[in-house]
Amino acid sequence: MKLSSVFGIGFATLLTASLVSGCGGGSQKNAVAKVGDTAIDKEMYLRRLELMPTPVQIAGNQATTAPAGYTTLVQMIREQVLLDMAKEEGVLPTDQQVEERVQREMKNNPQIKQAITEQRLTLDDYRERVRVALAEFNLRTKGVTVTEQEVRKVYDENKQAFYRPASARVRTILVQNPEVRKQIDDDLKRGFNFQSIVNKYAQNPVAGVQSGDSEFALEGQVPPTPDGQILQRVRTILKNAKPQQVTDWIPVGDGAVARFEVLAKSQGQQLSFEEVKDNIREQLMLQKGLQTNRDLNMEMAKRMVNTPVEIYSEGWKKQYEKDIEELKKTLAQIESQQGGKPAAQGQAQQQPQQGSKPAEKR
Repeated sequence: MKLSSVFGIGFATLLTASLVSGCGGGSQKNAVAKVGDTAIDKEMYLRRLELMPTPVQIAGNQATTAPAGYTTLVQMIREQVLLDMAKEEGVLPTDQQVEERVQREMKNNPQIKQAITEQRLTLDDYRERVRVALAEFNLRTKGVTVTEQEVRKVYDENKQAFYRPASARVRTILVQNPEVRKQIDDDLKRGFNFQSIVNKYAQNPVAGVQSGDSEFALEGQVPPTPDGQILQRVRTILKNAKPQQVTDWIPVGDGAVARFEVLAKSQGQQLSFEEVKDNIREQLMLQKGLQTNRDLNMEMAKRMVNTPVEIYSEGWKKQYEKDIEELKKTLAQIESQQGGKPAAQGQAQQQPQQGSKPAEKR
């Protein structure tokens, strides 16, 4: 197992990835695994699994899919290990800090608020996502300070980077199959709303349908390429479209066509220093944190192999034990090259014995 397969990098990466829940809590009776003394709640795991896209692994020139259930569980184990590490080092975010960050993200990102409003994501699950992201940020920036003058200097010297272009928030459906396109046209004629159509056809990826919500920039340079021409064509159509309007089919290359529903539009604006200073400070802190000698990925890898984990699915337990053994070998190779001692010691070898069962019947 490569270190990169276990760890994410930085605060922004965690918050802009797929919408996910956190882990931890719950009784063992309703758990799928146990990390140290903390159970991974079954209901939270199932909500998380619903949002997990099918993981794709690339080996040579061949792409294979990985079980989403196992991938989800490993990620939740990793997050619980990270939270435990942050607690030990005294940098675990408080409930108040988490809530303040949640409100900030919901204010700055309408898609998050929409996902919660439409019940595609619960507010509690998003709080846990933010808690994990803040914990990792705090670990990466422990002991780092950034002055107000440093933040102001970055803003003054890069004001053009803090211009927010005009944009349209759109719901999109992209189709390649002419028969599916006709079915969608017929549904629209029968009075189905666009969201129900997106939900209906998104459940059939075999039909070559792609869909989703996104923020589409209506300003900025486009490359002088065929893709750039398509982008400019879509921009022009969206600029002239009104909120709640559904566009006609637009050719988007390779025989595919797309339709857009304009959910909302915003004008371009120069963001003030007050609006962006927190983001600038965080980026500067992460940059300074990367310059320190601390290798959080390596520390987390060592904690992963040294944290007792009990998984209640026999198949996944065996796979996890196999992956941890590979991770131990990777750590040993790295530390051998660095002249250090092997990382996999002590509790690293205290994995659940093959065929062991939880004490309580499930």
